[in-house]
Amino acid sequence: MCVLSIFCIWPAQAESAKLNKNNSQTKQAQHSLVDLASQPEWRYTVRPGDTIIGLSKRYLVDAFQWSQIQQYNAVVNPRRLKPGQTLRIPLSLLKQKPVPANLVSFSGKVQLLDINGVKLEPQSNLLLDAGTQISAAENSSATLKFADGSLLTVQPNASIQLDTMSMYEGGGMVDTKVRLQQGRAEVLANPNKTPHHQMQIITPSAVAAVRGTQFRVSADTAATREETTEGNVALQASGTSVMLDAGYGSLAEVGKAPSPPVALLAAPNTTALPTLLERLPMRFDLAANAQAKAWHGQIASDPAFNQVLLEKRAEHPRLIFADLPDGQYYLRVRAEDALGLQGLDAVHQFTLNARPFAPLLLSPKAKGETRTETPEFSWSASDGAQQYRVVVAEDALFRSQLQTDGKTALLEKPYFWRVASIAKDEIGPFSETQTFTYKPLPHAPKLDESSLTFTKDTMTFDLPAPADDLHYELELAQDQARTKVLWRGESKQSKVSMPRPNGGKNYLSMRMVEADGTAGPYATQVLEVPKQSHYEILILLLPLLAM
Repeated sequence: MCVLSIFCIWPAQAESAKLNKNNSQTKQAQHSLVDLASQPEWRYTVRPGDTIIGLSKRYLVDAFQWSQIQQYNAVVNPRRLKPGQTLRIPLSLLKQKPVPANLVSFSGKVQLLDINGVKLEPQSNLLLDAGTQISAAENSSATLKFADGSLLTVQPNASIQLDTMSMYEGGGMVDTKVRLQQGRAEVLANPNKTPHHQMQIITPSAVAAVRGTQFRVSADTAATREETTEGNVALQASGTSVMLDAGYGSLAEVGKAPSPPVALLAAPNTTALPTLLERLPMRFDLAANAQAKAWHGQIASDPAFNQVLLEKRAEHPRLIFADLPDGQYYLRVRAEDALGLQGLDAVHQFTLNARPFAPLLLSPKAKGETRTETPEFSWSASDGAQQYRVVVAEDALFRSQLQTDGKTALLEKPYFWRVASIAKDEIGPFSETQTFTYKPLPHAPKLDESSLTFTKDTMTFDLPAPADDLHYELELAQDQARTKVLWRGESKQSKVSMPRPNGGKNYLSMRMVEADGTAGPYATQVLEVPKQSHYEILILLLPLLAM
């Protein structure tokens, strides 16, 4: 009950004169006491000097209805009231005055149009009169506060119109009507639980009437959906009303009565979600739910979600959000059932620390191989970064870190590496970890383990037998730089023969080559080829002379 104490003194003689003069007019305006008894009422605590006629002048629409108040309260003398006495006054008799709504907060793109279609610039604590239209674009929202403390948040891609906003004289009751034209609105109605305050959310297909509760309403061209999270709500459509207690919702299709109450899906389990995100986009993997047909997620900067910054709907239990500045945020997730009703809330607090952005690792490639003991690391440039921190380790937790100055000899094993950007002395998050394996190149042939024999036509090398996946690649040249190549060949055998060169200094270079063409370093040997005798030359020429 609302019990107020208001002090007011009226001269008794003036009241008496007016009482007699207007008695006939008062009788014409009277309602039956039966009708009044069925209406909500305001309870007023009498102060010294109060009279029924004086109070009627102040609070009633028609001051001549003082006699009804007298009869309704069984007051013997309307000019004499006992201080502390309680007067019951039906709300239908009280004066009403318009009270604006207050735009307490907004985010993103919000459009305001007054009753004449004139655009208003959104700003905090802006007062909005009846007839104002409020529209929130994608990833945008607006929160309004009404005279009784009720809060209504216009969700992304939603539009409402303020229909009626009035307060009865004396604060006995606040009457609020809002038209939800499309999209979704979330309401905390009459948070102080003051009796007789009422709110209605009117959609194209239904009306949600409440007096003190927390609920959601969504509307489109085909249906209205209502979900009660606290208290109870009466959803009316096509002449039928259904009462929805906390944890229940209903679907009212156009031209049809509301569906029976449906239990809302349980809040998703968020205990496994990360509390620190260091890269974009933001990914949240939720637990599967066989009853869920979709998942809804919103990110806000405040735990009450008065400022919705991002919104996402997915038909699988993973929500991905693009970008936000670094900071602390709140994620609110719900599961959606087959009727399109959204379930109970789960709120998860997290911190985003993604800047300066981690670079993209280029080489060594993920799970690739490096064939050198001093591999070259490369990554994409990060916007705004002046320096980078490169870390290479022998383990995935980076406990055994290596020096990246090329002085540490790598072993034939996997390694782990990652890079962080540095901007203005701030080190950003590390990139994803990548692995690579060091695989040495084929070793250079051991020429000191080979032997060389000459014949009059050939020169033959006896070499260590190559491994199954290797073969020799050889070049015989007149110079060490191998620009004047005399012979080139390859062999998988341990004996390699080639034409015998002219006498003098020559250079034999050979290396080991893998089956895929990967070659090791050259080993080069200087050969002093003995000159052939004139007798050997003569023998070589004889077959030619005989022809």
